[in-house]
Amino acid sequence: MPSRLVLLMRDTSPGRVAVLIAAVVLSGVSLARAAQAQTSVNHVIDRLGQNQPAIGTFARTAQIGLDFVVIDQQYGEFEIDNVRQALAAIRGDPGGPSATPIVRIPYDAKDAPAAVVGQLLDAGVFGVMFPDIETKAQARTAIASMRFGSLDGRSETEPAGRRLPVAGSAPPNLGLSVADYRAQADVWPLDASGKLVAMLQIESLAGIEHLAEILEVPGIGAIFLGPTDLAVSAGEDGPNAPGVEALVQEVLAVCLARNVPCGYPIVASTRAEADRETARRLEEGFKVLAVMITGR
Repeated sequence: MPSRLVLLMRDTSPGRVAVLIAAVVLSGVSLARAAQAQTSVNHVIDRLGQNQPAIGTFARTAQIGLDFVVIDQQYGEFEIDNVRQALAAIRGDPGGPSATPIVRIPYDAKDAPAAVVGQLLDAGVFGVMFPDIETKAQARTAIASMRFGSLDGRSETEPAGRRLPVAGSAPPNLGLSVADYRAQADVWPLDASGKLVAMLQIESLAGIEHLAEILEVPGIGAIFLGPTDLAVSAGEDGPNAPGVEALVQEVLAVCLARNVPCGYPIVASTRAEADRETARRLEEGFKVLAVMITGR
């Protein structure tokens, strides 16, 4: 892994999204903030709720004005303490994080995610990314894992919650009272006031085949593509192959028709490439972009 990542930041001026570049050293060194912490709990929901794009990245640290940061736990052994350390690095002022922390859960937990997701939400995570969703049943299980099992009648709505009705350390970690946290701890847009966002990854031909059924599940905040794994599933030569791009556009078209935000990872080697790809994907209609530049 390169010693530094270059991350994209968003200019929120009305009517445009500008690409700004900031170098971030991923060595555990404290980072100078490039934006003031905001009071919003979940910037992804704020942006998508206004039909605006949410821009973030995959990382384990950084506060540079991004809407979200994905802490990747898909590979290796899951350790909640490691996630807590990453949350501490991402979190801004006691009033809330400057970038919304989202965790991609371990691949092995995708079919039975309740235990892992419960730990993450109790620790103060406000978004969960579920890898390689291929069926409606998996999507229902994913959304259910983020919902309290019994809270203000929410168990009567579908998908019925599987999360234990305790808030863990999330309220004090986020500077919220228990009552305020519980009032917000449901999935958006199923609950219009919910502050938790579920991102379901489509990474295989099976996921694309069942996408229409998957999108029938209430509570999906965004569909997020995994082009590298999609290339493997389709037998294509890498994520940039024309055949993979055709599948990407197929998923995007379904999401646009169903008014579900669609996300994509941009991995660029240069700033110019990142600029071009970000502008292109936004023009196409993608609403959630995780942008990474591997060059110095």
